[in-house]
Formats: sequence, structure tokens, C-alpha cells
Amino acid sequence: SPRSGDIQGELESKTSQLRSNEAGRADLQAQLREYIRKSEEDSRKNKEFQDSLLRKNQDLQDEIERQRKQIDVLKAEKADREANIDSQNSTILQQRNYILRIEQELEIRKDVEKELADARVHINDLEAQKDKLKKDLTIASDYLIEQDEKVHQANKTSLELLQHLKDAELEIETLKAYIVELKHRIAVYIPVDNDAVDARLAEYINNYPERNRLKVMFMRESSGIYQFGTKKVYVKVEKDKIIIRVGGGFLSIDEFLDIYTPLEIEKLERKSPLKKLSEKVAVQKTCVGREVREDSPIRSPTRTSPLRKSSPKKSPIRASTAKY
Repeated sequence: SPRSGDIQGELESKTSQLRSNEAGRADLQAQLREYIRKSEEDSRKNKEFQDSLLRKNQDLQDEIERQRKQIDVLKAEKADREANIDSQNSTILQQRNYILRIEQELEIRKDVEKELADARVHINDLEAQKDKLKKDLTIASDYLIEQDEKVHQANKTSLELLQHLKDAELEIETLKAYIVELKHRIAVYIPVDNDAVDARLAEYINNYPERNRLKVMFMRESSGIYQFGTKKVYVKVEKDKIIIRVGGGFLSIDEFLDIYTPLEIEKLERKSPLKKLSEKVAVQKTCVGREVREDSPIRSPTRTSPLRKSSPKKSPIRASTAKY
């Protein structure tokens, strides 16, 4: 009948809808399982991420603690170095005071040289008196012997003064060696910040095994430009090695020091006032020694003879004075 056909159609419709709902429910269950799986995966990843963050945080804490310890160590080293610098400054001040005293003693030596010059003038006066007395030698031979004795005594005094000068020269040379030793002992090269070349040069100098050979130091003027004694040079670092431009080529720093250190030391010694004083004393000793030999009454006994006419002779003291 028509009524049963409608019911049958509605039943089939409901059945189809039910199947559709079952399929939708199955899809939703599948989506729910997928969502749960993804949630668990995300939770696992979040946990791994949190664990990673915790580990990194712990590593950072350990690194911060290590850096703090290093900072404390560096602060202690800085304090030690500042104390060492203060000690070195005190030592340098003492050495400067000592050098000042030596310079004062040198001024006293100059006064001694003036007295020596006055003694030479006095000897020249005696020589003039001798020449005058020789004209009346027949009636004043005894007086001439007395004057010769005075000249001999004056020469002896001159030799004693020269001996004092020799002792002073030895003392000056000893002090020069002591000052050079002090310079080597406190020679520490402090590099300029943010200058790789200067830092590498400082490392080379401060770790140089034979410090007594570093008698001429590098003085930084600008980046890569240094003054070595009287010579201005260009320094650079290639493959962690220091090389120095000389003329149109380059030398390693060891070759440069072997070649140019003796040359610069020679230049400095030529300019040294102490060396000039030593040469001056050497000339003086040579001239006065010749004078003593020529004026000695034992060497020339004929001076006492009233019958022997002496020939005029140029004073060796004046010759030595002229060399000054």
C-alpha cells in the first residue's frame, strides 16, 4: 500500500542517515585518536625542549660560575701586577736618586780637573821661573835644584790626581754596567690594547731567553711603526711570525736583532759623554806621563850643572792643554 511504501522509504532514509552518522562517528573517533597522538607527541617534544632548556640553563650557570672564578683570578693577578709595578717604580726612583748622586760626583770630578788645570798653570809658572833662573845659573844653582824639586812634586801631585781620575773612570764604567743590568732586569714590554702586532712583539720580547742581548728596545710610534735606537722600522706579523721591513725586503726579528743591535749600540756609545770623558782622561795621562819622563831630575842630571846651557823646550803640559 502507499502508506507502507512511505514507511519503507523513511526506514531506508533513516538507515542511510544512521550509516552516515556511524561513518561520521568513526571519522571523529579517528580524528580524536590522531589529536590525542599529536598531543602526546607535542607533550613529549615540549618535555624534551624543557629538559634541553634546563640543561642549557645549568650549563650557563656553570659557565657564569667559571667566568666569575676567572674574574677573581684576574683581579688577584691585576693586584699583584699593580703591586709589582709600584715596587718597580720605587726601585726606579731610588736608581734615579743614585744616578743624581753620581752626576754630582761627576761635577766634583770636573772641579778636580779644574784644580789640575790650575796645577798645570802653576807648573808653567815654575818653568818660566826656571828659565829665568837658568840665566843666573852660575850664582843660583842651589835655588834651581829646589825649583826642580818643586816641579817634580807638582808632577807627582798631577799623577796622583790622574790616579784619582782613573779610579773615577773605573767607577763610572762599573755604574754603566750596573745601569745596563738594571735596564735588562726591569725590561718588560707592555703592549697597546687592540694591537695584534704590538701584542705579538711584547710576547716575543718578554719571553726572549737571552735578556742581556736586548740592549736596544723597540719604541712604538703608531700601528706597525717602531723606533729601534736611531732607526725607524715597519713591523708586521705573518703566520704568527714577526718580520721587519729593511730597505726593499723583510727580515725575521731574530735576523734583524743580530744585524742591527751592534750597530745601534755603537752609535749610542759614540754619543756617550762618559766615553768622551774616558778618551779625554786617556790623552791627559799620555801627555803628563811624557812630561814626567822629560822633567825628571834623575833622568836629566845635567840640569844641576851651572856650566851647561839649557835649550828652550816647549812645555808638554801646554801640548796636552792644546789637545783639549
